[in-house]
Amino acid sequence: MEIRNLHACPGDRTPKKLKVPKDVFSQIDVTTKTDEVNAELAEDRELSQTTEMTRIKIEPLVSFKEDDEDNIIFRLGGSYGKLMGLFREVGGMLYSQKVAGFKSSYKPFLKSLFIKPQWATLEDVSNIEVATIPQITAGRNQSLIIQYYEVIPRCTATINIQLPENEKTNFEKLIETCEGVPFGPKRRGELKILAMDYVS
Repeated sequence: MEIRNLHACPGDRTPKKLKVPKDVFSQIDVTTKTDEVNAELAEDRELSQTTEMTRIKIEPLVSFKEDDEDNIIFRLGGSYGKLMGLFREVGGMLYSQKVAGFKSSYKPFLKSLFIKPQWATLEDVSNIEVATIPQITAGRNQSLIIQYYEVIPRCTATINIQLPENEKTNFEKLIETCEGVPFGPKRRGELKILAMDYVS
């Protein structure tokens, strides 16, 4: 599969430290100097000096997890991985639309799926960027905070899914509907199936 705009997941690893410039302060000091020529006043000259002060603030950066070989890994598989979370949402959509195969229920079908590996290696990583995401804090004294996330604009991953033989049709409906539905941290990722092979 191809994944676009994938954000790092909070809790996967200890956040990195990000240096963020804050409070840029500029001040211009202007000095007027008067020249005298033969005791007569000549033109005034202005000399200026600019002072800038930048404060660096350390902010937590939600970052991707790496394995022992420095490969970026992401929790796509398992019962609580991001892919199953997407399947649950899409299964609920198909159930509410009463699509054939999902009219009565979808949860037993999802429980029959086994997604592995739990931590998938992300391949063809284009680069890693830093995204700033504003968020309003909960509670009575709501305030605006800025969160920082590592983002991979594009990558690929290979997943193995075990399913019952008689569920291929429903599985293909599920996969087809998943394309284009936002998923993952902050619901900003999107996946596309590049190839799918059945192995008996």
